[in-house]
Amino acid sequence: MNEKKRAMCFAALVGVLASSGCASAEHAPKGAGGAGGANGTDTMDVVDVTEVQLIRSATVAIHYRSAGRRNIKILVDPILGDPNTEPAIDYSNGIKIPMIPLLIDKRQLIADIDAVLLTHYHPDHFDGEAERILPKDTLIFCQPYDEARLREKGFSNLRVVDKESRWEGITISRFLATHYKGATGAPPFGESSSFLLRTRNNGVFFTGDAILDDRLRGHLRATHPETIVANTGECQFTKDNPVLMPGVTMTLTSAELAEMARSLPSSTIVAVHMDAINHCPLTKRDLRRFVDANGLRDHIRVPNEGDVLVARAGAPSK
Repeated sequence: MNEKKRAMCFAALVGVLASSGCASAEHAPKGAGGAGGANGTDTMDVVDVTEVQLIRSATVAIHYRSAGRRNIKILVDPILGDPNTEPAIDYSNGIKIPMIPLLIDKRQLIADIDAVLLTHYHPDHFDGEAERILPKDTLIFCQPYDEARLREKGFSNLRVVDKESRWEGITISRFLATHYKGATGAPPFGESSSFLLRTRNNGVFFTGDAILDDRLRGHLRATHPETIVANTGECQFTKDNPVLMPGVTMTLTSAELAEMARSLPSSTIVAVHMDAINHCPLTKRDLRRFVDANGLRDHIRVPNEGDVLVARAGAPSK
C-alpha cells in the first residue's frame, strides 16, 4: 500500500472501526529491542497514529505510528493456539479453546512485535502455544505476581510493572483489578491488573479481566482515557466448583459496559474477549444488539477479528 493510499485510509478510519484491509505496514527494524526506553531514551512522545487491532478474544495489537520515528507494536495477552487445541476452561462446557481460528499468521504476528503486555497469566490470556513459540527473549511487561512463573517458563526479558514503567516514550501504568466479586488475589485466580498506555496525545486503557467495581470506576475516572479496551464476554462458570458460584461473572457485563459508556462519554470503549473462550457466553452478535437497543453505538465498538480502530487523540499532555 503506497503512502497516499495509506493516508486516505487512516483519514477514513479515524474514530471508526475498519475492516477494509488497511493492513499495518512493516515497521522499522527493532534495533535495540526492549532496551529503547530503559535508559531514558524517549522516542515516541508524540504519536501521529495509534492503531488498536483485535486479533482474537482478548489478544489485541496496539501499533504506534510516528512520522520519521521508529514505529512500535505491542501485543497484549497473546493466545496463539489453533482452534480446539488447548484445554477447556474448567467448570464450564468441555469445549476446547480457542473456539475460533486465528485470522493472522501467528509467526508473522510475533515477528512484527516489539513487546508483549500480559495483563495476567491465565490460559485464556497467555496460552500454551504462546509459551512455546514466543522467543524467550521477547520483552514482556507483566504484573509482579506473574514474574516467577514467566521466568520458570524461560522468559528472560521481563519488565515488571509495579505502578509505572516508561519505555520508548510510552508510560505504562498498572492498576490492581478485581477479577470477580470478593477476589483476594490468592490462587487459583491470582491477581489481575488493568493497564494504561499513555503517550503525550492519547491514552489506551486495558481493563484486563475485571468487574466494574469501585476500584475500576476510580481508575477510569482518574485517568480519563480516550480509548478503553474492555474485556467482556460475561465469563462465568456453569458447574459446581470449589472456586466460584456458578453464574457469577468474572469479566465486564453488557450492563457494566453501558454504565462505563454513560459515565465516560468522551471515551471510546472497544469491547473484546468474546466468542473464543468456552466460559464466555456473551457473543459479539448479542452485544451489538444490546448496544443498538440502548443507543450506545457512538460509545461502544464491537470489532471483528482483524478490525482496526484508530484511537482518537486527546489534548497533548505535558
